[in-house]
Amino acid sequence: MISIIPEGFNEFVCKAGRCRHTCCQLWEIDIDDDTAAYYLHLKGPMGDKLRRNMEKNEEGWHFKLRKDRHCGMLRPDGLCEVITELGEDKLCDICMVHPRFFTYAGEFILCGTGLCCERTCEILMDGKQPLAFHEEDTDFIYSFRELLEFMGFSISEALSHFTPRPDEGNYRNLLSDLAATDPIDEAWTREMAELTKDVPAVVTAAGRYSATYDPLLFDRLYQFIFYRQLDKAETYGLEAVAEYARRSTEFIFLEAARLGDVGEQMRRWSEQIEYDTGNVDFLIQQL
Repeated sequence: MISIIPEGFNEFVCKAGRCRHTCCQLWEIDIDDDTAAYYLHLKGPMGDKLRRNMEKNEEGWHFKLRKDRHCGMLRPDGLCEVITELGEDKLCDICMVHPRFFTYAGEFILCGTGLCCERTCEILMDGKQPLAFHEEDTDFIYSFRELLEFMGFSISEALSHFTPRPDEGNYRNLLSDLAATDPIDEAWTREMAELTKDVPAVVTAAGRYSATYDPLLFDRLYQFIFYRQLDKAETYGLEAVAEYARRSTEFIFLEAARLGDVGEQMRRWSEQIEYDTGNVDFLIQQL
């Protein structure tokens, strides 16, 4: 297998307590069987606390969420009590790996970290060069188009870059599909209702933003979203995956035009779409 990782992502380090949006919220955090067995037999106050914050359903053990929808093991300072008391090696598998992803496309393992993570967004935004990809265990570095060719895909130069399309018909179709996704919270539903209520105003804001946005950043974003879903090209076709990436980038573009803070718009989109594989498949199927 050939492992690929975008340049800069090998240096990923969690922001821990400095993160505004902890990963330890909203989602049901599964606990693998081996770690659950360790927690269930751990003696002392820490073992007692772990067991108070665990529950089991038909799919296995997971951490309970508090009323604020944060994991019960998250401290007020944003640090994980499992790590501070027991060490990182005592985390369950999903907490050990997240937000890293590993997807398989033929003989390739595509590695990286998800955009739901603030630090991932910062790495993408900090880059001052076109996105490049490193072949692990070698010195080979590829541009996005070169990587696709290496993987056996043929793609035009135009399709390897992002160009915004702020027009009313495009935005209505895009927002209609996004509104039909399974919402992560009520705020997403309200946001979709607000956007679809006045599409012309959204188009106007995006049109103004077209004159000032950073094309390099949005190219990097588009290519990263495209890269993340390359494993779906065999099922849906490369052009459908490319259009999914373009529309996803377009949504982040229009939200940045309205609200600013590009990194937060990346993160929020990822939280809603990328981390619900059903939503990703639904959006690609619409194409």
